[in-house]
Amino acid sequence: MKQSYRTIEGRYHRQLAARACALLACALLALSLAPAARAAGAPAVRLSAPAQVEVGASIPIALVVDGAADLAGYEAVLRFDTAAAELGGLDQRDNDLRRAGRDVGPLSVASIPGGSALGLYSCPVASCTDATGAWHAAGAAGSLRLAAIEVVALRPGVLEIALGAAKFVDAAGRPITADLAGATIAVQVGPPGAGPRYPAPASPWALAAPAAPAAPATDLTGDGRVTNADAMEAALEWTRARERGAPCGALADPRADVNRDGCVDVADLQLIAASYSQPAPAPPAQAAAALTLTVNSTGDSADTNVGDGVCRTSSGTCTLRAAIYEANAHAGPDTIAFNIPGAGVRTIQLNNQLPALNDASGGTTIDGYTQPGAAPNTDPLASNAAIRIQIAGRGSTGIDGLPITAAGNTVRGLSFYNFHRSIWLYGAGSHDNAVVGDFIGTNAAATFVSTSTYTDAHGVHLSQGASRNHIGGAAPADRNVISGNGRSGVGLWDQGTDSNVIVNNIVGLAPGGERRVRNLWHGIDINLGPSYTIVGGTGPGERNVISGNSRQGIEVSHAANTSFNQVIGNFVGTNITGTQAPTYVINYGFGIQVKDRVANNVVSRNVVGSSRQGGIRVDEYGNCCVGHNEISNNRVGVSVDGTPIPNSVAGIWITAGNTQVGPGNIIANNPIGIRIEGAASDRNTITRNAIFSNSGLGIDLSPIGSANQNDSGDGDSGPNQQLNFPVLATATASVVGGTACAGCTVEIFVASGGAGAYGEGRAFAGAATAAADRSFTATISGAAPGDYVTATATDAQGNTSEFGLNRLVAADLPPAIASLSPSAATAGGAGFELTIRGSNFAGDAVALWGGLERPTRVVSSGQLVADIAAADIATAGVVSVAVVNRAAKLTSGAAPFNISAGAPAPLSRRLYLPVAKH
Repeated sequence: MKQSYRTIEGRYHRQLAARACALLACALLALSLAPAARAAGAPAVRLSAPAQVEVGASIPIALVVDGAADLAGYEAVLRFDTAAAELGGLDQRDNDLRRAGRDVGPLSVASIPGGSALGLYSCPVASCTDATGAWHAAGAAGSLRLAAIEVVALRPGVLEIALGAAKFVDAAGRPITADLAGATIAVQVGPPGAGPRYPAPASPWALAAPAAPAAPATDLTGDGRVTNADAMEAALEWTRARERGAPCGALADPRADVNRDGCVDVADLQLIAASYSQPAPAPPAQAAAALTLTVNSTGDSADTNVGDGVCRTSSGTCTLRAAIYEANAHAGPDTIAFNIPGAGVRTIQLNNQLPALNDASGGTTIDGYTQPGAAPNTDPLASNAAIRIQIAGRGSTGIDGLPITAAGNTVRGLSFYNFHRSIWLYGAGSHDNAVVGDFIGTNAAATFVSTSTYTDAHGVHLSQGASRNHIGGAAPADRNVISGNGRSGVGLWDQGTDSNVIVNNIVGLAPGGERRVRNLWHGIDINLGPSYTIVGGTGPGERNVISGNSRQGIEVSHAANTSFNQVIGNFVGTNITGTQAPTYVINYGFGIQVKDRVANNVVSRNVVGSSRQGGIRVDEYGNCCVGHNEISNNRVGVSVDGTPIPNSVAGIWITAGNTQVGPGNIIANNPIGIRIEGAASDRNTITRNAIFSNSGLGIDLSPIGSANQNDSGDGDSGPNQQLNFPVLATATASVVGGTACAGCTVEIFVASGGAGAYGEGRAFAGAATAAADRSFTATISGAAPGDYVTATATDAQGNTSEFGLNRLVAADLPPAIASLSPSAATAGGAGFELTIRGSNFAGDAVALWGGLERPTRVVSSGQLVADIAAADIATAGVVSVAVVNRAAKLTSGAAPFNISAGAPAPLSRRLYLPVAKH
């Protein structure tokens, strides 16, 4: 599978670059537009976008500031009617602040009432994470592109898009007055005059103008230094506050209001970035000793003296909260163990979010299996883990559980449930962490299921650049149960959230796999930019079981930079053995959905069944973009042991372009095998799959429900350009002949249907290319007399037809020669073409001249033309001519070809020599 992944990456990396260039071109076009009028000295903020797009298309928007001076950060609400559009992509990493040598920390909340919140702060160095690189104290100046935004238009009409609640700041976090006159645009969705006007809603909040404090408190972690960890504390609160709709007033973490203006906003983050300490010196040769902190209380009090290396609350106990504070303060690696008195499961009820694991000096391991009575899983398929520490939140709309903003941490052997986000890996500094052997979303008894959904209420949430993290591991002890969450089991968001691995988890079921413990949204959601994610695998212990979820099992969606992700080897909508699909394993959306312009993703070697909306769905809304997603070697509607596990609607349902379906998919027991609809759903290649036992067509190009008959000239449009299917004229167990579009690849299949049916193609049998005259002859294998064969055609653009009308396979008959023309020649003459007429000549037939093959062209089943060279008739005699059908290994009887000796030379040309006398 790794080879397949490298192949598709290599095949399409140029197209990915082309899309990036196209997006840049849109931005450059926006920059070329005349800037809005502005007050003297005030930078002008403008949004630029196309004047008109089709329904379902993405609207590319450039956010630009003209006339900037010392600009370092901004935030705003992108306001639009969320019933008429949705955020479809956001790139804030490739911008002009980074070109000025300042790294950026992107901020965003994709969905809030009235639009989306977005922004960024910048650091005076090339890397915000470790504060390395040359120091650039000032912000950027001139005309600056800050973001490339995509909004997907869902309804026809005039869509207004505007910035609100905006704040722009300089490098020191001071506000910059900006002119927003150009920060409102209107885009016609659909043809001119179509639909109503969708006004941009009012801003959901207003931000205060900060009064610069004499000594802003930028060391939020209290470690005596200002680093990325402090910025992450403020960024977490920035996100939470906007999700709550209240960035000002009562804050969950008042420390984040660095400038004390009553709001947590970009000015606070920029103040922290401006105060970064110089990188810490390299640690001494003798590193600090590892520290073990043992939690002995279910309480939630804080530590009384953070940094003394002793976990102690005011009551003299060690709580999990106090232990995390001490671990963060200690230089070097740490372990948090448990020894809480009492039998059975011990519950830690949190009042507030736990401190983030933010220590960059060494990772922290929180190990719940150290609690007496706890034990990791040993079952090869299910989870028999004995969880003895459970950590409870206050509802899916309440607090988060454990944020992680640093690298190298491990969280194992715990239950997290009833949280907004149970475990939150945030920011580029959150990398190479492991979340293994946990119950996430449900309690230790696996009886808890969230009763309400909420934005980003994920079991494990990875965002804003968290990378190279492992959720689960191949060992049985590392298997997580990720079920019962208020949104998705695992949610990955944002550009730069790359190279994360999700393996060996049970997502949506109980630990034993015997009942549903649903996630209220998707099992796994990859959204708005993550790339190079691996979900599952083909090695031992790598597959995930993703069943019983309220929507999709797995979704990969939104924006072309959501790319090069792999969904491989998983059981989706099955029991834990992949053999059955009882009702409790149903995913109520699609098994796997790939949608909205994502590109170069691979869905391979999965078992997908019992999905209420369809097995695998590929959808690009307005069919606008490149795609090149691959679906190969999956079992769709059929279990690992052949048991039918049907999906609703279709096995594979495509409303998109440039998808490759195959090779190697087994698609059976669904209402339709592969369903393709939408006028722009073109260049979908379907190749070398096994499609059978579906109640409808094996391949159905809309209109749905019956085979689309061929039309003269094949000039119609529609999905896959309604390419004509091949017409089979002859079929034997070794050779199939017929006609198809000139230059098209024809694939022959043993059909699962009989006379009068159009497919399905149960087993690939062979292939050929149609000649310029549209004829083809394909050598096949695997068919027997009495079978039926069918065929598809695929043109040079990658469009594949429906299956053609089935043809009965006749027994192979030996070729027979009726005549040769010419039938004789004179020795010593020139080479010539020998026409052989007869019957039963196969497409691979070849002439034998004295038992040796000669170059042969098959004109028809009754005529061959062989090339006979001059050397073949150099000597008088009789040559035996025969014909052999190669694949069938059948040879005709011999026909004689006479080569006569040359006539004597004329007398006038005779030469007489004198007779010598002795």
